[in-house]
Parts: sequence; C-alpha cells; structure tokens
Amino acid sequence: MAGEIYLSNLSGQFDYQSILDKYQELKNQQIAILQEKEAKIYDKKYSYQNFSDLLDSFNSAFEKLTDTTTFDQKSVFVSDESVLTATVTDPSKLTDTSLNITSNQLAKNDVWLSQAGVSDKDTTAVATAAGTIELSYAGNVVATINYDTDTADTTQPSTLQEIADSINNSQSDIRASVFFDGTNYRLLLSGADTGANNTITITETGSGDLLDQLQLGSSYTASNVQTAQNAQIDIYGQTVESSTNTFDSVIDGLRIDLLSTSATGVDLTINEDYEPLKTSLTEFIDGYNSIVDFVQTYTAEDGPLSGDFTLQQIRSSIFDKFDPLFEMGVLSVDYTTGKITLDNTEFDNQLQSDPDAVKTKIDELKTGLGDYLSYITGYDSPIEAKDKSFDNQINNIEDSIESIAKKIDAEMENLKKQFVWLDQFMAEMNDVRNRLSSLLPTSTTDTQNQ
Repeated sequence: MAGEIYLSNLSGQFDYQSILDKYQELKNQQIAILQEKEAKIYDKKYSYQNFSDLLDSFNSAFEKLTDTTTFDQKSVFVSDESVLTATVTDPSKLTDTSLNITSNQLAKNDVWLSQAGVSDKDTTAVATAAGTIELSYAGNVVATINYDTDTADTTQPSTLQEIADSINNSQSDIRASVFFDGTNYRLLLSGADTGANNTITITETGSGDLLDQLQLGSSYTASNVQTAQNAQIDIYGQTVESSTNTFDSVIDGLRIDLLSTSATGVDLTINEDYEPLKTSLTEFIDGYNSIVDFVQTYTAEDGPLSGDFTLQQIRSSIFDKFDPLFEMGVLSVDYTTGKITLDNTEFDNQLQSDPDAVKTKIDELKTGLGDYLSYITGYDSPIEAKDKSFDNQINNIEDSIESIAKKIDAEMENLKKQFVWLDQFMAEMNDVRNRLSSLLPTSTTDTQNQ
C-alpha cells in the first residue's frame, strides 16, 4: 500500500530485502530480453529509413536526367567578355547559331552638376531671393520645391544641403547630392534610370535665383555633365538600341549585357550543351552504386538486415530497368562489386554523332524505370509496409514490457507483505523466547541457592 514503511530484518535473522532485490533482478531479465529484441527492430527500422533516403536521392537524379530540359540545354561563347556577356534564359527558344556584335555605346543616365557652388552647405542660403524650382523626369513633373533665404526658417529649404534633402524627400526618380570640389559645395542631380528618354529638366518657375546662383539647368548647358542615352549595338549592319545595357529581346532565350564599347565586333556562338546531361547521368549512376553498397553492407551476415531479401529485390529490379543505357554501349558492370561505370568517351561520341538516338534511349529509360521508382518511393511501397510492420512490432514489445513490469511490481509488493509478516512473527517469537529464558535458572548454582 502506498505510504507504508517497511523495516527489513526486525528479527535480526531475516534480511528479506536482499531476497526481494535478487528476485526482482531475475524477473527483470524478461524485460531485458524484450528490450534487446526491440533494439534490433529499431536498427532494422532505421536501416530501412536510410535506404528510403537513398532511393529518394536516386529518384531525384533520375528525374533530373530524364527531364527534357536537361537534354535541351544550350551554351553560349563570347569572344571578348570585357565587352559583353551573354546568358541563356530559355534554351528551348535557342538554336545553334553565331553572331558578330559591335557595342557602339553604353546606356547612361542623365547627370547635372551645378557650375557654381557655395562655401558652406549647412548654414548659408544659396539664393538671394525666395522662389520655386520645378524638376521633371522623362517628361513628367516629379517635384516642385519652394525655397527661401531665411536659414532660421525650417519650413522651407534655403541651404544647399536642405535643398538636396528636399529634392530627395519629394520623389525617387532624381537623386540629389552635395558635391564638394575641394573649394565649394555644388549640387549634383542624377537620373535613377538609364535611357535616352529618362532626361532631367530643372527650371526656375518663381522669382528666385537659385539656379542662377548655382549655374544649373538648361541656361547653363555645361551643367549637363552626362546626357541620358540608350545602349546601342550593331549586328551585321543593323543597329539595335536599349534603354539599359541589357538586351533581352534581340534573340529569344538569350540576354546580352554590355560592359564596354568596342571598335570591332565580338563573336557570340550558341551551341548544344550536353554537360548538364552528362552530369545528370553521372549522378544517376552514382546513386545506383550507392544503393549497391548499401544493400551489400546492410544485408551482410553481420548486418542489421541480414536475411532480408526485400532490398536485394529492389536493387535487382532497378538494375533490370537500365537496359536502354546498356543497349547504347555506354555502361559496363563490375560483376565483383555489382557497380556500374559510365564510358564517358563513348557517351560523348554518341552525343556528337547521333544525339536523337541518345535522347530516345533516355526516354525509354524514363518509361521503364519511372513507374517503378514512383511505386517504390510512394506511400504503398514495400518500404513503407516494412516501416509500419516495425512500428507494430515495437509497439507490441512496449506493451509486453509494460505488462511484465506491472506484474513484477505486483509480485514484489505481495512478497514484501508476506516477508514483513514473517519477519514480525520471527521477532515476536524471539521476544517470547527471551522472556522465557529470563524466567529460567541460568546455572546449577542458582538452582541450589533457591
């Protein structure tokens, strides 16, 4: 009963706790045997999970290999990448071709720099009379700035820094900054975008003289230090322009980025690119060889899945689906290890001589192996069935362990009560014996004296 306190060996002759401890140790051996069995099932379960991960990786390599886009990749070669670079954006739209491109000019943004400045950008008013300037970008008015000459009045800008801040805070197409030329501070305006249409216009619309003080705007043509312009390339006498230094519609599926101008043309060549296909095939074969290694290791005599033939059957079924690649003559098998090797030279030869035939074999591989891999990696696969079976076995063992532990606890409690009663009885008997002994003469002399 809970809360009861037992004192072992009251009689001094019966240490029943040591007997109970020994008894429990013997009974717990049943649990230890079950726990050992459970550990082995866990080993099998985890082994199957690792094998499932290998199959998932192999399936990913297979899907990449048999994806039509892997076969249809294109490469692009540029003879001078200091002038331009080219990037394939959609290989399905490209065909093998060559171009000669001359980079005539780069796209630029519009930049204005005031020709006059002030010696103090923070505390001195720029204009001598209050007024208003209007800024336009790409033909649209984007900001109207009212300024004054009172540097103590914070409601309107007056210093050069305040005017620059006011321009920046009112719009995002034109960036204003204060430029220090070593003597004076000047106002620098830069368009956010390149392209001939993205011009900046700044005009004085009020009675002030800010632009005159800064010598900035259309009245001071030298202040337009960089004119907005389009990038321009020439392809066999045809001039093509872009508002940026990127041309993404000259050839569908190809982006061209200009880096500098060139006096002579740059060769650009587009070809088939089989490297992604070769990489995918190598990863696919490596994936299969990993499966071979795993099966050999885990189903060996001392492996956690020794005697389990499911993995062997799966490996064998996958191998049987390799026939289209074997028919190409690009694979060989090491019958000692069971691993497959790709003949890269022969594969290159076939890609160059008859790529359509290679594509056909890849398609046949997809047809033959795809459904099996979907099944073997799916929810109803034998691997999933194994996993569920392991879980059931583990649950049954856990239930058995719990049941046995309860039974042992009950037995121990019952024995303990019996031993306590026996110990108490022996103690009482010892007490009676001692009392009787105290009433009897202890020697012959004592008897004679009486």
